[in-house]
Amino acid sequence: MSAQAWETDPGRRGAFFRQLQQLTTQIHATRNVDEIMLDVSGGICSLFGADRLSIYVVGEDKASLVSKVKTGLSSFRQLRLPISAMSVAGYAALSRRTLNLVDVYDEDELHRYAPDLRFQQGVDRRTGYRTREMLVIPILHEDTVIGVFQLINNLLGGAFSDTVVEGATSLCETLAVAFAQRSQEEVRERGGFADAIRETVLPRGQVEQALQHACASGQDIEDVLIDDFRLKLPVVGRALADHFAVPYLSHHPERRVPQELLAAIDRTLAANQQWLPVARNDSGVYVACVDPEQARLGGGIAAAFPDARPVFCVTTRRDFAAMLDHYFGPPTVATPAGALGAAQQSQLLDAVAALVAGSHQQGLSDLRIDTAPGERPGEIRFTVSGVMRLP
Repeated sequence: MSAQAWETDPGRRGAFFRQLQQLTTQIHATRNVDEIMLDVSGGICSLFGADRLSIYVVGEDKASLVSKVKTGLSSFRQLRLPISAMSVAGYAALSRRTLNLVDVYDEDELHRYAPDLRFQQGVDRRTGYRTREMLVIPILHEDTVIGVFQLINNLLGGAFSDTVVEGATSLCETLAVAFAQRSQEEVRERGGFADAIRETVLPRGQVEQALQHACASGQDIEDVLIDDFRLKLPVVGRALADHFAVPYLSHHPERRVPQELLAAIDRTLAANQQWLPVARNDSGVYVACVDPEQARLGGGIAAAFPDARPVFCVTTRRDFAAMLDHYFGPPTVATPAGALGAAQQSQLLDAVAALVAGSHQQGLSDLRIDTAPGERPGEIRFTVSGVMRLP
């Protein structure tokens, strides 16, 4: 039962806040806030009597909001809103005010908050959804806005109740602490996985030698361990798994390519982001990552699969390269238009060599060759006694 029905009943109001406490306990207890928010978003909507929920965080540019959770939308694309009166969430971040709107399309109601406040109607137009009520609360940590919490469409109609506003405000305090703690966590560097190699596999002294060699040569420690210290790929994979505390996923040429998960991913994007979706089931989307920490912090997985929990798996760089070829085929090297073949290159080199040798014999002080695009002829110029001439 939603909070609106409990306004006048102290017993039910108490039950509402006990359920809210259970949600906040789940959020506080987890290390991965992104994953737990996907798990509890449905419970938050149910408890607050809202049809949809959106949570934004302040972007790296400090001038925009980026969607972190958006229930009810299947789009892979992150929503990005300016921190300004051009959007309701943006205005909440700008003004640090809570907005409890009955109809976001009512300009008179919007103007009671700010004369230039607007509701971004683009999502409604694209999806056919009709946003009406909206409760929007800035998420503040140590007096700094770090995000915005947004409930959409009160299932009982009308403005969200005082109990919902109180409960949502309390939840925002929990989110502020959780998001701030996550941003302050020390990121595990990938190269540290070498410390997780068991002594029985490679003695500690040799691990140190491998690290020093990798540092001195500029090579990746993974390549040094495999090529110079002859460690098998699965051994490196298990060390990576122990380091990141996630499963190791090796490449298997018989694994099915999940075309249904690749709608917004091509080879270039996957190579740059260093992760690939592998499978999806009731547990979430399984993702093979070269560096799970960077993949989690990058936000690309949450943007690509907003309604699914990411299940992070680590893989070696060599496994990942094989996966890229398995998913997309070998990389193609484009030949520039008009590029010379081997025979033409040889002829050109012979011609230039003859020109240089002849110029030297004639005592020319300067030789200049100007090429021209297409079939237009080029020019050869030379200098005699300080004067540039054509032959």
